[in-house]
Amino acid sequence: MVPKVTILIPNYNGKKWLAQCLPTVEKSTYRNKEIVVVNNGSTDDSAEFLKKNYPNVRVIEIKKNRGYAGANNFGVGKAFGKYVLLLNNDTQVTSSFLEPLVEKMEEDKGIGAIQPQIRSMTNKDLIDSIGSFFTFTGFLYHYGYFQPVKFKKYQKELSVYSVKGACFLMKRKDYIDLGGIDESFVTYVEESDLCHRILLSGKKIIYVPQSIVYHFGGGDMSIMTKSEVVIFRSFRNRFVSYIKNLSMKKLILVLPIHLLLCELLIIMSIFRGKFKQAIASQVGVVGWIPNISSILKQRKYIQSRIRKISDDKLFASVEHNPSFTYYSHFFFNPYGKFSEKEI
Repeated sequence: MVPKVTILIPNYNGKKWLAQCLPTVEKSTYRNKEIVVVNNGSTDDSAEFLKKNYPNVRVIEIKKNRGYAGANNFGVGKAFGKYVLLLNNDTQVTSSFLEPLVEKMEEDKGIGAIQPQIRSMTNKDLIDSIGSFFTFTGFLYHYGYFQPVKFKKYQKELSVYSVKGACFLMKRKDYIDLGGIDESFVTYVEESDLCHRILLSGKKIIYVPQSIVYHFGGGDMSIMTKSEVVIFRSFRNRFVSYIKNLSMKKLILVLPIHLLLCELLIIMSIFRGKFKQAIASQVGVVGWIPNISSILKQRKYIQSRIRKISDDKLFASVEHNPSFTYYSHFFFNPYGKFSEKEI
């Protein structure tokens, strides 16, 4: 018998996205699945919509919005599957997307998480995500981002540093044992932080191109309407994650470079007249300091209880440094698309 998979979909005022996502999930051909929507403090009529149109979908209600992290943690605690598939509501899945993921996980017990080929919903010939690599700068290398799916190099299975939170599969037990997603992150970098702990535990993270999912992006992020909030959390959360997870040697190497580049980005924002973004970035760079005691306690636990391998071994296959043009893109064209030479 094929193992049970809980497809877990957090939802915050996203009825219009559920109306597009759920029909594709219900039509998926994997036999042993349960579909669970975590209604994450929604104030629209998502609950009534689900009850009326999707009686076979299990709905878990949370009174107050707990963000991406809290909704998934709560949902995983209520899941019945051996595996949990975390899926954003602004996605659409292909009919047989789940089989290759589960088959790969069952075949290789050393896999801790697995990501499908996530394509852009606005242009289905382009990649949204196939996973990210770590770099010496502390910024992630989003391999293949917005590149044509036709290139053969994107059709190969890869070991990656991080999945994209829009869709990935892992064992429910592993998720719980590793502490789930850090709820202090609320959102942004939270999936990379979890992936780092997966890698520290000695398991690998795999991209499987035979599984295809489409993602719109930002569909359930109305709580994050102000870009300054997004910027603050993305800057802050990177520092928190690295302090928690990196070995002292790696931390000493990465953190100064990352700090320097963050400050250069802030200066560039000022020159562009983006003063609110510059302030949000700077607050994010130092925003973790008041919580340093708690962060160090987490670090102690992770390094003593979760870490099973050295950073040299961990990063051997998941750290890749792109060309200089990839980095210059962030400084001189941070909101534009990457060219193939950059990616």
